[in-house]
Amino acid sequence: MNRSIARYVVDTHCHITTLYQPATDAGWEMVENEEWTGLHAEVQPFDNCFLTLYDMDRYGVDMAVLLPSIPGTTNESQAKLVKRFPDRFRACCSDQKTVLAAMRGEKPWTFKAALAEVDEALATGWFVGIGEFAPGSAARSLQVPGAEGPCDFEERVEEWAALCELATKYDVPVLCHDQFVFLRKGEWTLTELLARISMENPNAKIMQTHGCVEDEWTRGLDGIREMYTVVAGLPNVWMETGGWCEKQFEVAFDAGVSAARLTWGHDYGNVPQHIVRRGVEKWGPKVKALEYRETMSLMMFGYKDWPAVPTYQPDFYGWGLRTIDRVGDWLTQDEINLIMGGTAAKLYKLPVPYPRMFPEGRPDIFGADAAASVPFIPREQIKYPDPEGLRMTGKPNKNIMHATGVDDE
Repeated sequence: MNRSIARYVVDTHCHITTLYQPATDAGWEMVENEEWTGLHAEVQPFDNCFLTLYDMDRYGVDMAVLLPSIPGTTNESQAKLVKRFPDRFRACCSDQKTVLAAMRGEKPWTFKAALAEVDEALATGWFVGIGEFAPGSAARSLQVPGAEGPCDFEERVEEWAALCELATKYDVPVLCHDQFVFLRKGEWTLTELLARISMENPNAKIMQTHGCVEDEWTRGLDGIREMYTVVAGLPNVWMETGGWCEKQFEVAFDAGVSAARLTWGHDYGNVPQHIVRRGVEKWGPKVKALEYRETMSLMMFGYKDWPAVPTYQPDFYGWGLRTIDRVGDWLTQDEINLIMGGTAAKLYKLPVPYPRMFPEGRPDIFGADAAASVPFIPREQIKYPDPEGLRMTGKPNKNIMHATGVDDE
């Protein structure tokens, strides 16, 4: 049997319903005119589940959380995959049909309609979160009819209040990808937005997708350190580590971010996104802010000599797991088990084979909330739970002896 990197592995950022080909004649004309981006036009849905399952089995990924994103993918197609492979997939939902209808000129986008679509999807019970793009993010990024122009910061804070209320109602996390909302620049940062919505909506679970900052390219580690330091003090914010290099893990832990607040996921299936070495011209060797990186995941659309419509699936799992191997040189395996699957299992209520698979009750990981972390995974999520009569207190031992044998008093 091949050794897995962790006891239980979850990809929390997976796309498997499209190869990012245009869905319309107008899209293919954009390809011919070298204007196709794979982001700002409707794409053709494609069931890529068998290659995905092959990669999951090859690399030891137990479950994946499917995220709809680019227009053309739908909540319904994600739910079908969950029903088809209930032991391997869960899915999040977003305002996919509302955005697509606006792009097609059928009906202008409104936040009210977007929220209603998500509410309807969550009510089916087939979805475990909101995102990748929480309503308002994708629409404004695409500048679809009804969502043109920049968004006022306070307006977005109010929208997030409604999103958090909905997420709390269904007890699911809501994903923040607001670096593409196009708020009025100079008036906000993503870090400020996260802090504001976290503090004003303390009962909501908020996941920062990609765990990065909007100005990473210009500020590098300074910007990353600022965000991670703020997130460390926000108890209801989690970060996805997809695309991180080992330096980002180092900065996160130095800033006080716990493994119980991190999940693993790598944008699997985002086909226009290539993993490249330093020296590729679009990235280039001159980006001083990114000198801590040796490889980068980049969208290479519209770039000379790169195919507009890629023909293969980049290996995100191999790339991401080698990063975790390097982090494992200084991080404990218990913490890796949380990052690779335990945190996601708790956050998304995923089924887990056995109890006691993940660290719990440890003050070095959970701080003052250590006692509340026992058990870390609720009994109802465990396939083969321990007998009901098993007695384990999880309470700290007040009669601790030092290595010298001298009593703590």
